[in-house]
Amino acid sequence: MNATETRANWRAILSKTKLFAGFAEPELDRFLTHARERKMRRGEVLLRAGDPGDSMMAILLGEVRIMLADDQGRDQIINTLGLGAVFGEMALFDGKPRSADVVAATNGRLLVIERGPVQALLASDPRFAARVIEILCGRLRDTLVQLDAMLFQDVATRLATSLLGFAHGARPRRVDMTQAALGQAVGASREIVNKRLRAWEAEGIVGLSPGRVLLLDEAALFSRGAAQNTQPGGKSLSG
Repeated sequence: MNATETRANWRAILSKTKLFAGFAEPELDRFLTHARERKMRRGEVLLRAGDPGDSMMAILLGEVRIMLADDQGRDQIINTLGLGAVFGEMALFDGKPRSADVVAATNGRLLVIERGPVQALLASDPRFAARVIEILCGRLRDTLVQLDAMLFQDVATRLATSLLGFAHGARPRRVDMTQAALGQAVGASREIVNKRLRAWEAEGIVGLSPGRVLLLDEAALFSRGAAQNTQPGGKSLSG
């Protein structure tokens, strides 16, 4: 692949992300002038919690896992990201240390974009700055939705909603998280999560294996997630 084809491939992937969607080719090319490509190897730690936020990365090939240590120091899988996903961007914009570890789940390739060019774009391009504000507002709304769920929904509803949100890959989509990590995500114990997942497995809604949940019947799971999204007379924190 020559330089022109490589740049076109980078542009095509970035243009499908929330952060860069809507930018014209010349704008993306201006941004990609400062980008570089690197390989990743399965098991490689790409980012560590606490490291300086000096770059963001987009996945060109392969998958990565977002990891956090629990209160006993054990690593828990929070999410799995694949082709076209961007990670590390929050620390890139606010300059604060990384909030989680990112580990390569497979061999692959990454597009690396350094903090300097992004800061220059924020200073010189109001449209780019507005896009960043939009993304940050979207993430805040997502957080408020999660808080709504923690306050007003039961465990089964929170679990169904979280599984649908974390799922990735070809159908049947999967969630690569331990049941302990799922419990942390929905505010429940591992035992309660296991009981609910086993019941759904018996109904043919999910398939279970160590560290993985397969979504076999997303329609049924969605119906359980939507069942209590609104309650009569209930309040919402979302704006």
